[in-house]
Amino acid sequence: MQETAILADAACDMPRAMMDALGVHTIPFRIRAGDRFVVDTRDEAALPDLYQQYLVGKQDHYAESIPLLERELEDHLLRHVVAGCDRAILLTIASTRSKFYANATGAVVGTVARSFKLRKDAGRSGLFDLTVIDTGAIGPGQALIVREVARMLADGADGADISHAVETRLRDAAHMIMVPNELLYMYTRAKQKGENSITWGRYMLGNAFNIRPIIRMHQGETEAIGKARGQEEGIRRLLAHAESCVRAGCLLTPDISVAYAGNIDEVRAWPAWQALAATAERAGVELMLAPMSLTVALNIGAGAFSIGYLSEVPPPFV
Repeated sequence: MQETAILADAACDMPRAMMDALGVHTIPFRIRAGDRFVVDTRDEAALPDLYQQYLVGKQDHYAESIPLLERELEDHLLRHVVAGCDRAILLTIASTRSKFYANATGAVVGTVARSFKLRKDAGRSGLFDLTVIDTGAIGPGQALIVREVARMLADGADGADISHAVETRLRDAAHMIMVPNELLYMYTRAKQKGENSITWGRYMLGNAFNIRPIIRMHQGETEAIGKARGQEEGIRRLLAHAESCVRAGCLLTPDISVAYAGNIDEVRAWPAWQALAATAERAGVELMLAPMSLTVALNIGAGAFSIGYLSEVPPPFV
């Protein structure tokens, strides 16, 4: 049987302990701040300092996340992946949000062609097999698809089965809902990207009355679906919505993913989290709580909170 590795870029908000247990390999992003670069590898221990360095109070938005180019990705795979397995499935951030998927598909031929000698030296025969799949999701939504792919592999699915499942079922079922904390940060970032999830009018109104937008990402696109009086209320409603999904039995997979651009120990102390955890435990639903990747947090600011789930017909958000 071929040995198969699961790869995900650094925007995948899966807990590091779970990634390690499932053998998920992280493909890094570069973070550019002026003329300085750091690497986002989803190092959870480093994330609190990175939030302070690149997010908190940084209203000039000089930092940005940059995906590896084709040749850089080839080099990374050749150094870290191809000699250790026969096949890899790379599950990328939504192609509508990043050029990483395009760069990854462009790197397939070069990676396979350059893998032969390395694999031979490692005692492996044949060419390396690399499948690249656009999850259509980001952050916690992407993490849920990676989690389901790991289950499918454990049950004996092959690359074609997995591609079909993601492209026809999982991608369309992935929902991510988030509430920001720093409105000025998110307004400026959205303006730079040509998005209208937060307009100038919404920013001014939100700033004056402590209103936070509630934003959903589905099928690669974002839209504002509500508003909350303060981030605390927004977070409570997100967690209550996740609990309603569990109670309704509408989850496609038995998981809910949560990411927070702050100290996740705070999350565990919230009554709304504890209520969700109790409901999820009774229903056999796994909660995946992780610090938000720097790549994702750079777009929405420090203190942002998001949930993700897979559902074909979720209950309405209230």
